Amino acid sequence: MLQISDLFLALVIIIVASAVLRGRWARYLTFLFSFAILLFLSLNNLTLTNFSYGTLSILSLTFQLNFVSSILLVLISIVGIYIPLRFKSTPGFFVLLQFLLFSLIGIFTSRDFIVFYIFWEMVLIPSFFVIGIWGGKNKNYAAMKFFIYTHVGSVFMLLAIFTMYFAEGASNFSMSTLISGVGSISLPYQAFVISGFLFAFLIKLPTIPLHSWMPDAYVEAPTEGTVFISSLLSKMGAFGLLVIFSPIFMSSSLAGSTIVPIILIALGIFTLIYSALVALYQKDIKRMMSYTSIGHMSFISIAVGGFLYLNGSNPLASQLLYYGAVFQLISHGIIIALIFSLVDTLEKSTGTRQVTSLGGIARKLPGLSFLILAAFLASVAIPGFSGFVGEISILLGSYAVLKYYLILVLAGVVLTASYHVFTLQRTIFGPYNEFLGNIRARREELLVAILPLSLIFLLGIYPALVFHIFDIHSIQFLGGIHP
Repeated sequence: MLQISDLFLALVIIIVASAVLRGRWARYLTFLFSFAILLFLSLNNLTLTNFSYGTLSILSLTFQLNFVSSILLVLISIVGIYIPLRFKSTPGFFVLLQFLLFSLIGIFTSRDFIVFYIFWEMVLIPSFFVIGIWGGKNKNYAAMKFFIYTHVGSVFMLLAIFTMYFAEGASNFSMSTLISGVGSISLPYQAFVISGFLFAFLIKLPTIPLHSWMPDAYVEAPTEGTVFISSLLSKMGAFGLLVIFSPIFMSSSLAGSTIVPIILIALGIFTLIYSALVALYQKDIKRMMSYTSIGHMSFISIAVGGFLYLNGSNPLASQLLYYGAVFQLISHGIIIALIFSLVDTLEKSTGTRQVTSLGGIARKLPGLSFLILAAFLASVAIPGFSGFVGEISILLGSYAVLKYYLILVLAGVVLTASYHVFTLQRTIFGPYNEFLGNIRARREELLVAILPLSLIFLLGIYPALVFHIFDIHSIQFLGGIHP
């Protein structure tokens, strides 16, 4: 068994080497960084492995590789391999990318609230500089907006952590200790703790109306930055809801109450419909796809709300909701990374990403058009693509909670499909826009896109692949989290 301390040490050495050697080494070492994560996963029990290194003052140096974190570390590896394959960016970008991936690993494996918070804040550094240095003309505004939104949410989460610590009279910040004791503190404190964590995670997910940082960050960031922000950063909020917020709520005196679950479900449905309606009016494909990402992640809110609402009363529906949400994480991460990469190829080939300036590009760029069509169908969740598996699982599980209100979710799905079809009609099909001239796409970019598309097909046709490596019958939900 490879210890997580060995992984952290190896990754720090790679980051330092990338910063010192720079040049092409930074890009090549990103591959080594990602393969080190895969090696760590292969040598451990992905369902549940604990790493305990005692305590340091009031910190509990405990880490855990559980069901959800294992899935997300696989996604980190995939993105960490795909970005240097697809983009030839500056050495500084790859150093920041490695630092970001390192921070995410800490978030998804730490079992101490303060250590978790430190890693949570560390993610701000590379994301802020990638947007602020290599972003578009409004990069400073987008970077500051991203920083302020995320940091404000982090402050509320930190206050919730200290509320648990002092109200419970705890001796350390161990997650298992503080979560198990949250029901013993007064109800107002419990409400504040639940609200603080929920606020922080919904910003990161993001959920409307806490979403406005995302479209600006996605559009202004360089495409390689947009890829890692869209495919990885939103998973922080989803991980928080699935692995931290859910246990806190179920350990509190509010467990069994339907108020918070209904709020989550309502926010999820509103986010799905609102994001689709806003996307319908977007002319910039990159901004349109940013709202698509918001819509996809709204299924996580619906799934977590439904899971908490059922509170174990319907085991089958609970499994569909929880496992569907976890599958949605890896599926969305791969699909959205592919879409933004293809939008970048489209812009470089035609000189624009405005829907109204395109038309009939399938006549000149059949390969790129096929890839865009496939990526959009995956985003719409057509059967045979990975997007279908997570969404249909959540829809089926949600019926036990929503009953006939499920029609609202289906309306959001139809709206999402409508603007995808509209965009395909205006960009790929129809008469060719002669003002575009003689356009060409880089063959190597199209070939690299086959990698994520193959994974999307594989997971769509054989979704059990994700769960076969886990002993899911031993998982007591909540990501396999055990005290």
